Amino acid sequence: MDHSAQKKDGSYINDEARAIGERLKEIEQLDESSRVLSQNDSIAQVLGKEKPGRVHGVGSELTPNQLFDLNLHLSGNKVQAELEAEKLKRKAMEDEAASEKKKRKAMESALIYLFQ
Repeated sequence: MDHSAQKKDGSYINDEARAIGERLKEIEQLDESSRVLSQNDSIAQVLGKEKPGRVHGVGSELTPNQLFDLNLHLSGNKVQAELEAEKLKRKAMEDEAASEKKKRKAMESALIYLFQ
């Protein structure tokens, strides 16, 4: 599991992130195959069905068909497929974390302006 919903000290950024993180760990411990990118991976099981044209953690950059077809084409070499899937998940989580960081910075700037 990617730890972008956690602070450097290992604590979660909020209660919702903690609940999601704990549920992901439970699912992945019960079924290691849920770590492989698919339409029924651990993220899909926790966050629910994808919205049309979007993939959890990826947004609108890749559609489910593009992403999961890529995964199927790579499945001939399972290790390579898992590596590619993990890279895509990591990139998506990093992009999401960067976006959240920008939002937080904007909010901080607004609060500093208001309290001056």
